Amino acid sequence: MRPAPQRPLSPRVSPRISPRVSRRAVLRGVGTAVALPLLEAMLPARARPAPGAPLPTRLVYVYVPNGVHVPDWRPAGPAGPGEGQGQGQGQGQLGPLPWILEPLEPFRREISVLGGLTHDKGRANGDGPGDHARAASTWLTGVQPLKTDGQVRLGVSADQVAARTVGGATRLRSLVLGCEGGRTSGQCDSGYACAYSHFISWEGPQTPAAKETSPRLLFDRLFRGGRDALSHAAARERAQRRGSVLDFVREDARGLERELGAADRRKLDEYLTGLRELERRIALTGAESVEAVPDELRPGGRPADLGEHVRLMADLIVLALATDQTRVVTFMVANEGSNRPYRDLGVSEGHHTLSHHGGDPQKQRQIRAINRYHVELLAHLLRGLTETREGARSLLDASMVLYGSGLADGHSHQHHDLPLVLCGRGNGMLHPGRHLRYPRETPVNDLHLALLERMGAPAHQLGDSTGVLGGI
Repeated sequence: MRPAPQRPLSPRVSPRISPRVSRRAVLRGVGTAVALPLLEAMLPARARPAPGAPLPTRLVYVYVPNGVHVPDWRPAGPAGPGEGQGQGQGQGQLGPLPWILEPLEPFRREISVLGGLTHDKGRANGDGPGDHARAASTWLTGVQPLKTDGQVRLGVSADQVAARTVGGATRLRSLVLGCEGGRTSGQCDSGYACAYSHFISWEGPQTPAAKETSPRLLFDRLFRGGRDALSHAAARERAQRRGSVLDFVREDARGLERELGAADRRKLDEYLTGLRELERRIALTGAESVEAVPDELRPGGRPADLGEHVRLMADLIVLALATDQTRVVTFMVANEGSNRPYRDLGVSEGHHTLSHHGGDPQKQRQIRAINRYHVELLAHLLRGLTETREGARSLLDASMVLYGSGLADGHSHQHHDLPLVLCGRGNGMLHPGRHLRYPRETPVNDLHLALLERMGAPAHQLGDSTGVLGGI
């Protein structure tokens, strides 16, 4: 079926109206607006030849649950020592990567492994059991969660601090994503509210940020304007056609191509080809027939396979950042305390159960296999950021990606020396390729303050922070 007639190239996209393409340019069709990657035509003429043209800095947090198998996490060789509270000299080169981190070998010059950082508010501090709830809830807040009758009281998370400052420059202030749904009511961990274990992003002391877990709905939000942005007629037409989003913007794209140079045409073609492939992969995850039910009831399209789910979300993160729809992303691979089995790895016992291995060698082998698998999925995200170019640099060059967990050893529920990997160069404000170790009680929130400062969103205080972390 041929796509519906298209509207002519929108004036704000056409270079005929302006000497350069707007950074906010989109391709438009019926009920559809497709954002564009950074093209040379979007840069001021004087900036196009300069490889150091300023680009926006992006901030991405990636969380994994249940800690790690510590002996296979720490890199070999000496770490760059800390100098005083929160000040890392950190000149120690990153040595051979341990088994869990080996999938990051292609990116060793783009990552730093951080050691010694602590979340004191993740400890009981008189509140008894509930380490998993505290691990997730403090990871970006550094605030002791209230433990009483399932009620919620926490603090604003670092990602939302950044979103409040830089979010006004983009269509979406931030993206908050996950692969498992979240509950905002009830108790899930020793009297703590479920929200503490299921969310790491918090807009306020009692308000976790809504978490999108469906790649299909996220795709719609990014490239189809979202359900609320569509008229009923347009939504019905799309439901009947089931066509690619690119079919609706084809004429707009052709009009734009006529105004671009050869390099920009190649980049646009690669981008649209990747977008169509991503659509195809998302469609394959929703094998159920939806033709006989209203479009608003169509399946959310969550893949049963965690790996494909994470890879789809990672690819959408890359596209969202590349098109500058947002500059702040929080991604929770699984809820804290998740007991998901990893059968593709030959692991049928639940993740949380295995994390309490009691020294059993077989369980330790399985838990470290899960840890490595998570790092492989991080490598997929880094690969996408590396392969996406912005002028002479990669998207990873302009990004700061913090990966880690709110627990160190999942068996003993340690909240000190947390497993953290900082990736990217943050537009030259990070200096990766090192193994840094800080004094044991240095708050993780000092690191968050350092990242916020580099995002242009400095904060005087965040939870239990004591100052801006040095040395990164």
